[in-house]
Amino acid sequence: MNKQLFMCLATSLVLCSSAFADPAAVVKAHSDAFGTAFSSCNVPATLKLYEDDAVMIWPFQGEVATGKPGIEKLIKRECSASKDESLVQVSSDSRAIGEDYIINVGMWDDTVTGSDGKPQVTRVRTTELSHRSDGKWRYAIDNASIAAPRRAKH
Repeated sequence: MNKQLFMCLATSLVLCSSAFADPAAVVKAHSDAFGTAFSSCNVPATLKLYEDDAVMIWPFQGEVATGKPGIEKLIKRECSASKDESLVQVSSDSRAIGEDYIINVGMWDDTVTGSDGKPQVTRVRTTELSHRSDGKWRYAIDNASIAAPRRAKH
């Protein structure tokens, strides 16, 4: 009887630990995949990281897309504008907000070659809601922003 109780408890612990993923590890893997796919302009690989009805809010005015067709347009436009772009996440704060949802606040460095041939780095802030469905984590909401310059005091 003790052996059966032990096996039941052990099985329960394994199932519980696999149900609740480590938010930091999930976000790191997902962010690394996004950075690699986006930086290489691999549009299909980038789109696989989004839910079918995901919302992407891009750091430029008016750049909002809902669903993969709209997100695909934004990604293609960005890739055609800067082919030498490198996007790397430099920090994140991830929190599980349910068994199948993780919210993350992150900072990314977006590096492009400027007109002078030197790298130009822009810090991008993100707030992302990831959702697990069919055993895969995908962005449900991807909100990126760039800090506006401070206004001069008069």
